[in-house]
Amino acid sequence: MGDVARAVSTPVAAAIGLDVGGGAVKAGTVVLTAGGTLTGTDVTGTVLPGGGGSAMEAAETRIEHQVESDGDALSALCAAIARDQYGGLRSRWPGLPVVWGVSAAAWIDPHSGRSVFSPHLGGWRDRALPQDLSRALSGLTGLPLAPGESSGHASGTVPVPSVINDADAAAWAEARLAPSAAGPDRMVLVAIGTGIGGALVRDGAVDIGEHGMAGEFGHMTMDPVGPPCPCGNTGCWELLVSADALAARAGRTSARATIDDALDGDPACREAVAVTGRWLGRGLATLAAVLDPGRFVIGGGVAAAGELLLGPAREELARHLPGGRRRPLPSVSVATLGNRSGWVGAAGVALERAGWPVRSLSSGPVTSPAW
Repeated sequence: MGDVARAVSTPVAAAIGLDVGGGAVKAGTVVLTAGGTLTGTDVTGTVLPGGGGSAMEAAETRIEHQVESDGDALSALCAAIARDQYGGLRSRWPGLPVVWGVSAAAWIDPHSGRSVFSPHLGGWRDRALPQDLSRALSGLTGLPLAPGESSGHASGTVPVPSVINDADAAAWAEARLAPSAAGPDRMVLVAIGTGIGGALVRDGAVDIGEHGMAGEFGHMTMDPVGPPCPCGNTGCWELLVSADALAARAGRTSARATIDDALDGDPACREAVAVTGRWLGRGLATLAAVLDPGRFVIGGGVAAAGELLLGPAREELARHLPGGRRRPLPSVSVATLGNRSGWVGAAGVALERAGWPVRSLSSGPVTSPAW
């Protein structure tokens, strides 16, 4: 490897990403090179082979929880995960600046990182998350807080995390890092898990709205006489398309079990996925009428159903899109980074907010730092 290539592939910073949802926290660590390339690392901080999605998949840790309504316990859990990830990076890459980012299933104030409201994380409603999380991590490590905002430069201190809405983080990752992200376009991401998150991306930039609350597509009213939603509305889209809705429709204990059985050919589960897909398509038609995107990207755990879900969704989108026969239909595809996009996006946004541009995912090896 020549000197120029070695310099471009030398690590300049690392990041911890956490994706906090109802029932689970997904986390991972990444290293950023001087050339702006991101790749995943394992729990010891060692760069993983394979690059791209495979390295990110192998880097992920998933911790299930039942502390959605206990804000202190949820913050402590996230801090404990970050502490372990932080230790691995520090051990493998001594002296490398480390930042951390948290994506949360909540409405996040874009200026302060404060959680304004969350339908699914009751303990994190109206909470100053950056300060809360950094204090929790400081308490676990015994290290003082870093000065300034989201700084990873001060050695021996705990950086303040960058906090972002989970769907915005996933959309950032899909728009900036996925192979399909080439060229300017208008993309809408719909992430289906415990609820439905969403985001609009225009030419690579996530449009978060005037108050940081754009993309709450899951709380569009689809059935005015439907059941009550934790958001305070009734008949919301996510009550018809979420993981819980899919599992209940199939009479299974979880969406994962429903999807696995559907993929194995179980008729009841296949029908449950198809009905869910049709409700998905009706909502996409409404979004297309308002936003006119070129493509929809479907993420979250329910997207693992693949074409069993997307086929009916496309049919319903075509059926309900106003002027559908006279206008191009938006494409509908599964998110390239899958259910990992939330924590990957959180890590990438944290790096960029700290001043390190992120340009691509790795497809090759990363060299050791020169110290």
